[in-house]
Amino acid sequence: MNIYLVTLLCVLSAVHWIHGQDLIEEEEAVVRHVQPLGDWSLVNPNQGDVQEATIKAVEKFNMKSKAKKYFKLVEVTSAQTKVTNVINYKINAIIGRTKCLKTEPGDLDLCDLNKKRLRCKFDVEFNPRNDEYTVKISCNK
Repeated sequence: MNIYLVTLLCVLSAVHWIHGQDLIEEEEAVVRHVQPLGDWSLVNPNQGDVQEATIKAVEKFNMKSKAKKYFKLVEVTSAQTKVTNVINYKINAIIGRTKCLKTEPGDLDLCDLNKKRLRCKFDVEFNPRNDEYTVKISCNK
């Protein structure tokens, strides 16, 4: 009788084990292109952080410029970013001279543009640890 009981237990265990094994479907791995840390990558010029970096660069341009009137951003034509211990941006933009004098305080968004435009390259470094921007500017007609 022991041999029949042992055989029955073995068969029941095997059946239970077979039914207990659920087949696992593996998902297909999707290859995505991720820029390595420290490498330049193209980004959307309309991206929020790019626009913020460009606004900071235009503010710096207005502080350093000897022009009597303010300039404001017309368009960001291209942008690249690189992440290291800080966030670096290479931004190509067009800025335009406004009709607002620097001697008159006011909202730059409300200033109308004149015809004069400058093509600028801004190298912006943003340190997220202290929220500071460092800007290098190169502009020409």
